[in-house]
Amino acid sequence: MSNPRDAYLKRLAAPRNIWLNGRKVNNVLQEPAFQGAIDNTLSYYDMLEGPDFHFDYKGSPAAISLMVPNTVDDLARKRNAYKKVADSSFGMLGRTPDFINAGLSAMCSHATFFGRDEYADYSANIIDFYDRCAKEHLFVGHGAINPQIDRSKPMGLQSNLYAGVKCVNVSDQGIEVSGAKMIVTLAPIADQLLIFNMPGLTEHDADYALAFAVPTDSHGLRIICRKSLAHPESSEFDYPLSSKMDEIDAYLVFDQVRIPWSDVFIFRDIAKSNQFYDVTRTRHHTGHQGVVRGLAKAELLIGVADSLARNLGLSSYINVQEQLGELTTAYELIRGAVILSELEAQVDAEGVCNPSIHAIQAIRCHFPKWYQKMLQTVQSLAAGSMLAVPHGDDFHNENEACLQQALQNPFLSPLDRGKLLNLAWDVSGDGFGQRQMIYETYHAGDPMRIAAAHYSNYNKQAMSDSVERALKGNH
Repeated sequence: MSNPRDAYLKRLAAPRNIWLNGRKVNNVLQEPAFQGAIDNTLSYYDMLEGPDFHFDYKGSPAAISLMVPNTVDDLARKRNAYKKVADSSFGMLGRTPDFINAGLSAMCSHATFFGRDEYADYSANIIDFYDRCAKEHLFVGHGAINPQIDRSKPMGLQSNLYAGVKCVNVSDQGIEVSGAKMIVTLAPIADQLLIFNMPGLTEHDADYALAFAVPTDSHGLRIICRKSLAHPESSEFDYPLSSKMDEIDAYLVFDQVRIPWSDVFIFRDIAKSNQFYDVTRTRHHTGHQGVVRGLAKAELLIGVADSLARNLGLSSYINVQEQLGELTTAYELIRGAVILSELEAQVDAEGVCNPSIHAIQAIRCHFPKWYQKMLQTVQSLAAGSMLAVPHGDDFHNENEACLQQALQNPFLSPLDRGKLLNLAWDVSGDGFGQRQMIYETYHAGDPMRIAAAHYSNYNKQAMSDSVERALKGNH
C-alpha cells in the first residue's frame, strides 16, 4: 500500500479558502485549532496499514469502510473497524472518513438508481468516484443541511441566494453552483465534499435538486468555520479532550463553483434527490457506522461517571449505584441493538447485505436521551467540585504545597483528582461538551421525526395479531 498518511498530508498542503475566528487560515497544517482533528485523521490513515482495516479492491488495499458487505460476517468486520476508529477519539469525532465511506459503499452498489440523461451518465459517475476514493484513500466529508432562513417556504420560492446550493449555469463541461450549506463537519481538513440534500424538496426546488462532489480547494468555495472550541494553547490537564478533539463545523459558501459533469450524481431531479439516501440504503450503512461510534462515546461517559463515583467515595450509596446501573443497562441495550442490526440484515437484489434500519433507528431515537442521562449523571456526581479545579500551573508554583494538602483525598492524588474533574467538565459542561450533546441529539435528524417514522414504517403485524388473539379469546 502506498503511504496514505503522506498522500493525505500532501493534499492538505493545497491552499484552501478557510476562515476561522475572523481571520483567513493560510496553512491548514499550521493552524493549532485543527491540529487535533488532523492528528486523529492521520491515526486513521495509519490504521489502514493493518489487516483489519482494509480489503482487497482490484488487487490493491482499500479502506474496509468502503467494502460492499455481502454477508453478516462482512458487517461484523466493518463494525469492528468502525469501533477501533471511534475508540481513537472516544467517539468524539463523528465525521471521520469512515462515515461517508460507509455511505459510498451503498451508493456505488446501487448505482443504477442514479441513471443518466443527455448531460451525463450519473450511475457511471458514482462508480468512478467510489473507485477514486478507494484507490487514492480520499477523505470525503459531506454537506447536506441547508441554512435555516425561512422554513415556511420551499427553497425555490425564497429570494435569498443562500437558502441552499443551486445550479446557476449549465454548459457542455458541467454546472456552476452558488449558495450555501451549514454544519459541514471537518470541511477544512477533508479532501472532497459530497454535497446533497436530505429528503424534503418540493416541486419548486428543481434547481436545488443536486448531488455532486467538490474538492475543498475549489475556486469559488469558501469555508467559514464556527468559533473554535479547542484550547491548543492549554495543557491536556486543563482541557483533556477539547484541546485535541474539537470537530470543527463550517458554513460553506459557493460562488459560481464549477462542477464537471463527471462529478455530478443527481441533476435537477427532485424525486431522486429526495429518495436516494434511503433507496440506495445509504442511511443503513452510515447509520451502522454512527451507532457503533456511539458505543465508544458511551464507554467514555459511563467510565467517567464510574470513576467519579469510586474516587469521590460515592460508589457505596444505593442511589448512586442505581444511577450507574441505568447507564450500564442502557449501554447493553445499545450494544444488543447494534448486533441485532447485523443479525437481522437483509441481502437485496444487488447482493448487498444491509443492516436492519429498524434496529439502527431505534438506537438513534433513544441514544440522545441516554447520552443526556450520562451527562447529567457526570454532572451530579462531580457537582461543584469540577468547577473548583485550579489551573494546571498552580500545581507547579508556590500554590503547590497548599493544594497538595487542601485537595487530597483517600483515593487520588490532588493532581489526578484535578485531571478527572477536568475531564468531567470537558465532556459535560464546557462548550466542547455542550456541542457534543447537541450533535448527539440532532446529527441523525430530529429525534421526534425519527420516532414517528419508525412507528410508521415498522411492521406491526405481530402486535396486531396478538391483539386479535386476545379479543377472540384464543389464548
